[in-house]
Amino acid sequence: MSSLKEHAEKLNGADQAERIYAAEDIGYLNSPDGVPVLLERLGKEASREVCDAIFQALIKIEGDASIEGSIGLLESDHPQIRNRAVDVLRHKGAAAVPFLKTAMRDGDKDVRKLVLDVLIGFQIGGVEQIYKAALSDPDTNVVITAVENLGKTRATQFRRQLEELLQAPGSHPMLAGACLEALAGIGDDTSLLAIRRRFPELAALPDFFLTPLLKAIGGLGTADDFPEVAGLLATLPLRLRPAILSALIAIHRRYPATDHGDVLLPAVRAVAENGDPAAGRYEAVRALGYLSSRDDVYSFLVSCLNSPERLVRLAAIESLRVTKRPELKGVLTSCAQREADAEVLQALSA
Repeated sequence: MSSLKEHAEKLNGADQAERIYAAEDIGYLNSPDGVPVLLERLGKEASREVCDAIFQALIKIEGDASIEGSIGLLESDHPQIRNRAVDVLRHKGAAAVPFLKTAMRDGDKDVRKLVLDVLIGFQIGGVEQIYKAALSDPDTNVVITAVENLGKTRATQFRRQLEELLQAPGSHPMLAGACLEALAGIGDDTSLLAIRRRFPELAALPDFFLTPLLKAIGGLGTADDFPEVAGLLATLPLRLRPAILSALIAIHRRYPATDHGDVLLPAVRAVAENGDPAAGRYEAVRALGYLSSRDDVYSFLVSCLNSPERLVRLAAIESLRVTKRPELKGVLTSCAQREADAEVLQALSA
């Protein structure tokens, strides 16, 4: 069997293929003594393929040496090296946590953010201390990354801290947006109250805040929030309509006992008939599908089959198919006899 010394000589040779094989062999040796050899070569290696082999070797080598070496690489001036070091540390899993805690305490702002990048997807157990430090970090980017991670891992134990960050006077807009996104997934009734204290007027908000706020209302709001959100359909720009409709549908799914038709139908009717771009009118009419069993909604959808806009006709057909009314087949057949558009005809006969 070749020795580490022999592999090291090949790792520093002129032939790229030999350097790749040497890095792989050092990884298979699984010796901590191989880590300094790999790191030294990494600092002067120009071949991306060889660098990839070196990082794979660092993943294979067990123990503290490869973890400590990868922690040191987080301070590299080269983004590719930093990113690959993050990948190595993710592979190390729980074994890396003590070293990540130290880096979070002693590293500069860039290192602290990279520590949080390592933790993306980690289960929260064992890294609470890192997140507690991150949420009070002096650098806003570090705090934002922590908030985003906590939302992705659904770390409900940090819910109150995120609410406090959201309501903090003068909080950065990017941080507020991250808190909204996170609380949409892990929040509760108290979270929604905190959100509305910060953002009491929906219609006055810029898109940057309104989109995640609508997501939060969809996930946390009640039937009482439905009228306010539905009212936005006719007043806000078309680009926001998908977020508004998604929030309305989400609320209805959680409160199906409240039919909401008296609120939603007039809002959708106004959109369908006001000459908005066709895609927005399609989305609005399509949103009525879950209410198509109501007589007034059914009648409106049937009237949409005569709309001069083909996308409105398509949306009406799709929404009507949700209902089980026996007369629907005859209605669609009658429409097919006067329909000239091939796509609409196909939808009518499906």
